[in-house]
Amino acid sequence: MKKPRTALIGCGRIGYLLENDPLRYKPCTHYGGLKAAGLRINCACDINPGRLEEFAKTAGISPEKTSTDYRELLLNEKPDLVIIATWTDSHAEIGIFAANNGAKVIICEKPITSNLDHAKSLIEECEKNNAVLIINHERRYDTKYLAAKRLIESRKIGEIKSIQASILTPARVLKSKSEYGGGPLLHDGTHMIDIIRYLAGDIYCVTGELEKEKSSFEHRAVAWMKTVNGVDIFLEAGGRRDYFMFDLQIYGTAGKIVIGNGYNKLFVSKKSEFYTGFRDLKEIPFPMSGIKNINYFKREYTEAKNILAGRSKKISSGGYDGYKALEVIHAVYLSSYLKSKKIILPVNPGKINLRKIFGI
Repeated sequence: MKKPRTALIGCGRIGYLLENDPLRYKPCTHYGGLKAAGLRINCACDINPGRLEEFAKTAGISPEKTSTDYRELLLNEKPDLVIIATWTDSHAEIGIFAANNGAKVIICEKPITSNLDHAKSLIEECEKNNAVLIINHERRYDTKYLAAKRLIESRKIGEIKSIQASILTPARVLKSKSEYGGGPLLHDGTHMIDIIRYLAGDIYCVTGELEKEKSSFEHRAVAWMKTVNGVDIFLEAGGRRDYFMFDLQIYGTAGKIVIGNGYNKLFVSKKSEFYTGFRDLKEIPFPMSGIKNINYFKREYTEAKNILAGRSKKISSGGYDGYKALEVIHAVYLSSYLKSKKIILPVNPGKINLRKIFGI
């Protein structure tokens, strides 16, 4: 099969600029992941002409293969693979247009959208046009989290009972504009919600509270959730901290897994060294053997490449996964608006009115 034609819509931070960060584990962008998987960008779009020109030079794309209008680009170039790395509120519109105009695989940046009805429409249009939709919740492709899932499934820590999840970020107040769609719970917390679903199963109910300024999205969210299997989850997102931390602590009946950005630890039950007749948690080596240490962006784009070539139908992070993560986040928003009322999932999208919730 000839190499698929690919289009990058949005040449900003996650599109390609983060490849310039000297501290990040590479590749760390859609452009970098695609290159690592043996593909290349054939055409590109960005609403910022200067940034588009800069990216085109980096990627070796001729000016006639670029446009500030995604419709014009997709109609002229007919790419097989379309990458959407734009503002959240534009994801559905661009994705639906791509699906209706020949795209075979669409990789959409997280969160899927800022609106459940729009997310549903995007999923339905992709299904109608036989276009595969992948949502960039990249931890599903990360070697550490794949190993953690294997440990959980093998019951190395026994039966999961509770999870403490923290996605803590510096101070940031986002004014309530449609292109944002939410605060840190949406934009950073979507990763946390998704990986919890991946490791512990679907979420059944949500109770939440928000801290926010007038006419702004939340700067802190806290929530208690329970999975369909009865696992209790305690979540904090945002918090105006002087650091960034993504930390997941998974407690089982026989041990604990701690995993986050740059670390993964395993603790198991052992005879106590401090109390007669008791048992403590002791750290042991985190087993990584048997799982190839492949960069998550490379693994994601290799998955897309194999789908395009007809070698595989596997989708690690699909449109439904993106929808369910957004649904949980909106349930937290709704619960807070209703004075911490418990929300049972699924949520009726018609009940989610962000204008009322955030006082726009």
